[in-house]
Order: sequence, then structure tokens, then C-alpha cells
Amino acid sequence: MLGRLLVAAIAGVVVWKYRDSLREYAQGNAGPARERLDGLLGTMKDRSETLLDQAKEQISTRLDTAREKLRGGALEPGQENVPGSSFRA
Repeated sequence: MLGRLLVAAIAGVVVWKYRDSLREYAQGNAGPARERLDGLLGTMKDRSETLLDQAKEQISTRLDTAREKLRGGALEPGQENVPGSSFRA
């Protein structure tokens, strides 16, 4: 439900912001509107690729860190995993 509202809000903002270009396109003057839309889509593509690359890098780094922690904290054979007890006999 929240996702649909968010999509509707974003679509409304885009239509409001680019209403003049959309009006030109609807009236048949598609040339300038197409050029602007092409530029906008190119910008959006570049920005989304950048954001996806950053997210991928962060996820990879966090997964590598988690794997390192797991490898470094592995129990030795014969060692018991009892929470709260650090005493060995």
C-alpha cells in the first residue's frame, strides 16, 4: 500500500515538473520534448547505474567483513560454545 502511494506521488511530481514538455508532445511538437526526455532518461540511467554500483560495493564489503568475522571466530575442536562463560578449566 505504501509502495503504491510512493509510486503515485513520484509520478505526480514528474508529471508536474515536466508538464510543459508533455503538453508539447501531446500537441504534436514532439521534437523538443523528445530531446528533453532523451536527456532526462540518459541522466536517470547514469544516476541509477552509479547508485547500483555503490550499493553493490557496500553489500560486497559487508558480506566480506561478515565472512572474515565468521572465519576468525570459528570454534576450535573440543571448545564449547557456552554464552557468558569465558572460564576454561
